[in-house]
Amino acid sequence: MAEIAGTGTQKKYGANRIIALLTLVYTASYLCRYSYATVLPEMVRATGRSKTELSVAVTCLFVCYGVGQLISGVLGDRLPPKRLVLAGMLTSCVINLIVPFTGSVWAVRVLWCLNGFAQAFFWPPIVAMMAALLDDKGYARGSEFVCYGGYLGTILLYLLSPLIINLWSWRGVFVLSSVPGLIIAAVFLILFPDVPPARSRAENSAENILETGAETGSETGSVPRTKGTIRALISVPLLLILLAIAAQGILKDGITTWMPTYISELFGLDTGKSILTGVLLPVFAMLSIKLTNILYKRVLTNPLVCAAAMFGAGTVAALGLFLVSGRSAVFTVLFSVLLAGSMHGANLMLICMIPPFFKAGGNVSAASGLLNSFAYLGSSLSALGLAAMSEALGWGNLFAVLAGIAVAGGLICFAVRGFKPKNS
Repeated sequence: MAEIAGTGTQKKYGANRIIALLTLVYTASYLCRYSYATVLPEMVRATGRSKTELSVAVTCLFVCYGVGQLISGVLGDRLPPKRLVLAGMLTSCVINLIVPFTGSVWAVRVLWCLNGFAQAFFWPPIVAMMAALLDDKGYARGSEFVCYGGYLGTILLYLLSPLIINLWSWRGVFVLSSVPGLIIAAVFLILFPDVPPARSRAENSAENILETGAETGSETGSVPRTKGTIRALISVPLLLILLAIAAQGILKDGITTWMPTYISELFGLDTGKSILTGVLLPVFAMLSIKLTNILYKRVLTNPLVCAAAMFGAGTVAALGLFLVSGRSAVFTVLFSVLLAGSMHGANLMLICMIPPFFKAGGNVSAASGLLNSFAYLGSSLSALGLAAMSEALGWGNLFAVLAGIAVAGGLICFAVRGFKPKNS
């Protein structure tokens, strides 16, 4: 029998327990999602293939993840979200076990496409479960800590990958990335409460209002309706916000994926050391999330204005990279973590703070999937596009392009700062 989600569930299971389990799940998802990107520089060195050729698989994951977000988002409002998360986790773990023993580049690309779809079944259902099980304060805290879980997964990959590569090979990173996911899936299955689909909760709520109105003789014309998903989500301001989300996806994941390669190419650091420098990105991202939350709560209470400020910081960082390109490893790392960190802050505002507005109509998961799909549309463009641009234009000119993207994202967010989602 599924638990009835809400304040009662939060009291029964405890907000801390709910948040901790979801954080562990998201940590495991990142281990299986970024295992390929983490060892990509070593794969380029070991296989002799070009970074453009090998990075196609990363693009495949991002594209399929983005498309899968739309599917996962819709399903997450109509099917039990806990089951969707478990299905995604088990599938992703199995794929990570298969990939290192697959000799064909094309087979790896197909498998990594499937991994992208599997990974899509984490975030929208997680957001739906947080919105259902936690109150407003708990949701805000849960969003922050679940994001930390993703960064923790990235830190573990970047810290342990050099050791695993030295003791085994890049193949070992894939194998060992799947083990925590299998363990956490079992724990999640046993300890996490079942959550009814959001659509069924919204419809039941409307029925209860109708019944109450009939009993009291009151009018029922103000009863909220569960609009169709497309009608509830689409508007011109939201479409502009989606473009800004794609921009932050290009900046955030482009730097995360290619900073180790850039450091290795321009400053002659070996692959292990350049991967290790990637630890600074998620560490600073966690700090950025905390600072962005403080800024949002105490100063810039409008999430779109706060996101615009983060794009402004990203513009400064990208221009800094342009100025120091090829000259200073220290300042290159500094501006890289500032750029990625500021985009993580923008991501928090744009991806986490908007979906709960669609709770009344049972479209939280769908809204989350739509927003996140555009983040990974940007990520897919960055994974392959930045590799090709770095080879064609050089890293310095590439950073100038990134600065322009950051400016555009900031202007969009500021222009639609008065946006309020439709009453869904």
